[in-house]
Amino acid sequence: MFEFELKNNNDTKLQIALKGETLRSFSSCIGVSHAFLSQVLNKRRKPSAIVAGKIAKGLGKEIDEIFLVRLVDSNRKSGAVK
Repeated sequence: MFEFELKNNNDTKLQIALKGETLRSFSSCIGVSHAFLSQVLNKRRKPSAIVAGKIAKGLGKEIDEIFLVRLVDSNRKSGAVK
């Protein structure tokens, strides 16, 4: 399982603005809710691979140009302490 985290949220917001889009119009163009896009851009939520791909494609970038991609051990339970 992969985890995606924005490398630089301010840079990503700037790229959206340079395209002449608001966050609301960009979210509509890529098919992601405005609320969820805002949470991703403010680093409160991590997107799925599909959403990360939509954001990258909307900006004309590859996923790894915008996101840090980590392999997460899917056998480990969330919140489990060893």
